[in-house]
Order: sequence, then structure tokens, then C-alpha cells
Amino acid sequence: MKSSKRKREKRFKKSLIIYSIVLAILSLIFLIYIFITLLSYENHQVDNFLLKTVNELSEDDLKTYLNDNNLSTDLLSKYKTITEQKDLTIKHLEDETYEVYNGNRLLFTIDTKITDSKTKLGLFTYQIREITKITPNLNRGLFYYDVLVPSNFEVYVDSQKIEEYSESTEFLDLDFMYYNESMPTLVKYEINNLDSEKEITIKDYNGNVVDVNEENFVYQNKDYFIKTSTLEEAKNYINIDFDVMKVAEDWHLFLTKDLSGERYGFYNIANYLIEGTNMYQMAYNWAHNVDITFTSKHTLGNPIWPVERLENFVIFGPDAFACEVYLEKDMIVAGKHQTDIMHDKLYFIKDNGNWKLINIQAIEEN
Repeated sequence: MKSSKRKREKRFKKSLIIYSIVLAILSLIFLIYIFITLLSYENHQVDNFLLKTVNELSEDDLKTYLNDNNLSTDLLSKYKTITEQKDLTIKHLEDETYEVYNGNRLLFTIDTKITDSKTKLGLFTYQIREITKITPNLNRGLFYYDVLVPSNFEVYVDSQKIEEYSESTEFLDLDFMYYNESMPTLVKYEINNLDSEKEITIKDYNGNVVDVNEENFVYQNKDYFIKTSTLEEAKNYINIDFDVMKVAEDWHLFLTKDLSGERYGFYNIANYLIEGTNMYQMAYNWAHNVDITFTSKHTLGNPIWPVERLENFVIFGPDAFACEVYLEKDMIVAGKHQTDIMHDKLYFIKDNGNWKLINIQAIEEN
């Protein structure tokens, strides 16, 4: 009796062990299946698929691309190193066409075709793609840079000065400064067909090395101009050999019909201006229209300007700058003191070797 019971227990334990082993094997198979499914799902995501395609390009493929673009096969090892990077970025261009970038450098344009769609575990649906065409972007060479700086800056590649730029545009909201060549433009240097990464050095119009931000092989800053708080500081960078405050004061007097000289002082104020500019025409119109005659009768206090400030200089180059002027003019109207405030930004350029006022913009008070 006891022997029979022991046999049954033994068979039960054996069956339990076998069942546990079978269950463990089935669980392992299921987990492996899930892992393979997830891996297949990830590998067929378009970014991963294209990155894997580029990473696995053969040396023969890369050598062909170099030869087709008249580039030396000495660059092959460097080309291979670039294509094997894991941090390349993928951008969708259109339809099933994609671009592969190394930073801002376009490496390849890849055309694909969807050949099938699969769903696994009822949850994971992905598309099967094949490559129809790979177009390398080597028209600028394997290594190249873009540099955006003012036209009065100099750009050096490994100590060699670059002489020609590819594009030139006016600085935004400063179109009035481009009466002549005094104001620099924003220029773009396209430095192409280099055999390796290079050291880019940028110097300002005084020959000083400038720290310019580099991001993804593009060198540029949001603001290239020198800024100082005072006139004295500004003179360390630019030759301001005239009385800026006198120009502001005369303009302030001109607007209230207080400037001496013929035609309400127009011919005196015109000495600061360039004939044919908007600034000149504005002053001419003010002095020759009837509006100036409606200026309130008044006298000027003593001192005329109890408060004067000349500050916040922006130096665009050796022949162009701007600054802020704040004046409080004491005007006595009907026996009462009134304050006439001028808070403007004045812009100057050199014309025929002389400093001229090219624009005035009111500064909005906060």
C-alpha cells in the first residue's frame, strides 16, 4: 500500500518536472519570438532601415561615389568613417524619398519603395522597404563649411585667407544704411572640397580674432556688431571725430523751429545730411511745408537741456555706427516750463570721408 503511494508520488513529481520544463521551453520560445518580432519591427522603422543601409555601404560602393564625383579615393577611409556613424539624421523629403545628414552636411538622397506590410502579434504593423536608388551628395566635396559674417570680416582656413564669398545680403531692418559702401553686408562663404576637417578662423575689420558659433559645420552668430555703453569706449574701435551730441541737439532745435539760420535752420541741419536720402527729404519737407509754422510760441530755458545722455553705441564697421540719444529740452510756453523729450537712435555713415546722419528712429518707452 505504502509502496503504491510512493510510486504515484514519484510519477507525479516526474510529470510536474516534465511539465515545468516544457512550460519553460515554450515560454522561452515565446519570449524569443517576441524579441525577434520587436527587433524586426525596430529594424524596419524607416530611420533605422536607412541608417543601417548607410552604415553598411561597402568600400566598393563608396569608391564608386568618389570616382563618379571626381574625388580622390584617398578619401575612402574618411568617407567610410563618416557613413558608419550612428548619429546620422534622417529627413523625409517627399513620398518615399529621404535625405541622410551628417550635421548640416547632406550625405545621401535615398529613394525607397514599399514592397509589403506585416502585422505581428496583432499589434506591431510595419512596412517592408527596398532601396531603389542612392544618390551621394558630393558636389561640394566630402568636407565643407558655410561661414556667415559681415563683409568687412576675414575668413581663414588653416591660416589661408579665403578671398571670395558666394552670397551677399543686407542686414535685416538696416536697409536705409546702404546708401553707399560704408555699411557691411552679411556674406556667406562656401568653403568646399576640403580633404579633412579644418580650423576656421574669423577676424573682424580691426584684425581681431572673433569667437563665432559653430554648429553642424556652419559658422554664424546672431549679432556680429561691437556694442559699447559710452562714446569713450566706442572710440577704441572706430574714429568718431565729430560732435555727435551737437548733431542731436541741432536736430532737436530744428524740430521746434529753434535752430538758427535760413529756412528755419534747414541749411544748417542739411550739413549733417546726404542730399537725395530719405533723411534729407524729411528735413526739407519739414522746413518748407506749412506745418512748421504751427509750432507753439515758446522760449527756451537755461540750460536748454537739463538732461542729456549719449549711450549704447553699435559699431557696424569703421564707417558706420549707431547710438542712442536722450535729451530733455526745457521749453517755456505761456510762462510755464514744459519738457520736450527726444529719445532716438541715430544712425551714421561716412560719405566722401565725412560722417553723415542717415536715419533717426524713435525709441519706444517701456
